[in-house]
Amino acid sequence: MDLGDLRRVLRGEIFTDGETLSGLVSDFGGVRRGTPSAVLLPADEADVQHIVRFAFDHRLSLVTRGAGHSQGGQSVGAGGLMIDTSSLNRIGPVEKESVWVQAGALWSRVVRRTLEQKLLPPILTNYLEVSVGGTLSAGGFGTASHRFGAQVEHVLQLEVVTGEGHRVRCSARENPELFRCVRGGLGQFGIITGAKLRLRKTGPRVRTHYLLYDDLQALMLDQQRWVESRRVDHIDCCCSPCPQGLRRVGQTRLPFAEWFYPVQLSIEFHRHSEHVALPSGLHFYRSLGHEDSTIEEFAFQVEPLFEFWRHSGSWQAAHPWMEVFLPWSKAAAYVRGVLRSFPSNLLEGGQVQLWPLPGVGATAPMLRMPAGQAIMGFGLKPAVRQQSLPLVLPMISKAAELSSQVGGKRYLSGWLDFDRDGWKSHFGELWPSVLEWKRFYDPRGILNPGVIQFPDRETEP
Repeated sequence: MDLGDLRRVLRGEIFTDGETLSGLVSDFGGVRRGTPSAVLLPADEADVQHIVRFAFDHRLSLVTRGAGHSQGGQSVGAGGLMIDTSSLNRIGPVEKESVWVQAGALWSRVVRRTLEQKLLPPILTNYLEVSVGGTLSAGGFGTASHRFGAQVEHVLQLEVVTGEGHRVRCSARENPELFRCVRGGLGQFGIITGAKLRLRKTGPRVRTHYLLYDDLQALMLDQQRWVESRRVDHIDCCCSPCPQGLRRVGQTRLPFAEWFYPVQLSIEFHRHSEHVALPSGLHFYRSLGHEDSTIEEFAFQVEPLFEFWRHSGSWQAAHPWMEVFLPWSKAAAYVRGVLRSFPSNLLEGGQVQLWPLPGVGATAPMLRMPAGQAIMGFGLKPAVRQQSLPLVLPMISKAAELSSQVGGKRYLSGWLDFDRDGWKSHFGELWPSVLEWKRFYDPRGILNPGVIQFPDRETEP
């Protein structure tokens, strides 16, 4: 690959050495692998344009990578070019409850900057060492999603470089079709280079109540109240196994567990008052007390967990995460069935999450959701040894298939095993629009190929 023409116009850096490329062969998921031919570190948005135009002219695949936290190879390249957006990390001044940031900026830096003005983005992902462009390309969910939905619903404006190298500003009013498809679009229609984010006022302190549930139906009853009342600012809920021994599954005896549901209910406040007390009439099994923290301590509270994963070896494990949005009426039966059949020991350093959501509107159509006023998010997030993947992946695939049968929709940052018919089914009535957006914004199909499986004829120039 002759990159001479690109080197002459690029202000940033180009890496083709084996050491650099070997560090980018996989993502956090650790399931899919591929080595790019060159990694490009753009100095600015104009560099991104140069790179895309070069790839377009030479019909080269072009993968975008932020922090590489995807779990299904969405930020893995094989043989083509890779744009590492970590160099696009500038954060503008905070003004009028909004801030303009470049796509490679980490949410951790955004949070520290906006907290100086006592403001926060409405939704923070649990782990903040991920890029703004990366989560906006997937959707973005967190502990406040029961109130505010997804991160992509709180973007005021985007700057995007399309598959032909056009640099375009878009919003709900300006180039609205591009705005609709890029948010949650997995980098298929354009590369996000910058975003204007909505901010909200936040209380300086947070009280967190620790509750334990032993009944899923009781938990869901209380979750529905929390969503409707809007009195709780953050809900963090997971499924925790209590190992019970071995039982026979076919010809094999496998570990099984009784499942409990730890919940953290958090309320932001300015001063101590009755409003930070635990809501009355809840159906938990036990209350384990509460603690107060600053809002900054709360925002970064899971960082020690990720540090533990790094040092314990879990970070080097495979993370074939499967996250799905379920119709509320089908959620309890589905969750019980998956937890009953999935051997808890295979989670190893991972976790299982539950998060209630309001019905999401059509403002970000690429983020597919079941219909209804309430939705349950379910995340099966194992951390497993590479040698366990042949056992674990079929189980996760089966759980994903069952979610589709009950009307669920996949969250596309995780491990995906869709074929072309699967993608068509996932997008449903939106599929013709997805094909048209791909034809229009990326006519040669160079952007992040292989993630969404388009019909060959749809990406011909």
